[in-house]
Amino acid sequence: MIPKIIIQDRKVCSFLFGEEINGETFQIVRAFDQFIIERYKRIVIESVPSYHMVTVFFNKSIVHTKVLQEIIEAWNTYSIHLQFKESRKVTIPVCYETPFSLDLARVAFVNNLTIEEVVEMHCESNYTVFLIGFLPGFPYLGGLREEIYCPRLDVPRRFVEKGSVGIGGKQTGIYPIDSPGGWNIIGKTPIPLFDLNRTRPFLLQAGDRLSFKSITMEQFQEIEYQLKEDSNAVIESFLES
Repeated sequence: MIPKIIIQDRKVCSFLFGEEINGETFQIVRAFDQFIIERYKRIVIESVPSYHMVTVFFNKSIVHTKVLQEIIEAWNTYSIHLQFKESRKVTIPVCYETPFSLDLARVAFVNNLTIEEVVEMHCESNYTVFLIGFLPGFPYLGGLREEIYCPRLDVPRRFVEKGSVGIGGKQTGIYPIDSPGGWNIIGKTPIPLFDLNRTRPFLLQAGDRLSFKSITMEQFQEIEYQLKEDSNAVIESFLES
């Protein structure tokens, strides 16, 4: 797929791969991001992949040069097959019980489902982290089942607890810090997604594969206790390389 070039300024350019947000497009975005990092690190400060676009920050002006033409020509001959770095598998435990499930009944009502069916469908899906944004470490996840799509709240909450798991339209995500928010809150995870005291502050990264596991309130509290004892060991237990 040949990207559309959008020059933001003389040192910043975006490469747009269509308008669709889906797994196939995201795989191409990942490949292009890897291609830029591997082939052009001498002139690139940073590349930022999103749903269907890669924004590249260059260390020199790209206006009125052949740099962009060379990139596109090189991309045309670059095989995207077998070029992806192996994605990590991450399991996120979630308690869907009261008081964490503020909008679970709403999601069920909108979709004419039972609460149990919503939880089951939310946990059955395999998700891909398309993008980290909005808040530090906030994962936008692709792969939510259409049966549990739910519009965002008409009036956002002024306060949503960190660890809250929500559904916003066609996506699901996790609030990494306390913040305002308008997504439907259906549960909460005890696992911290963002921690400045860790070697890697962000638990998740674009391209990770993620699944949710339903836990009871007792299990939630036990994980919280274990995190205080040995946070690294607990977090590693939910990661699979």
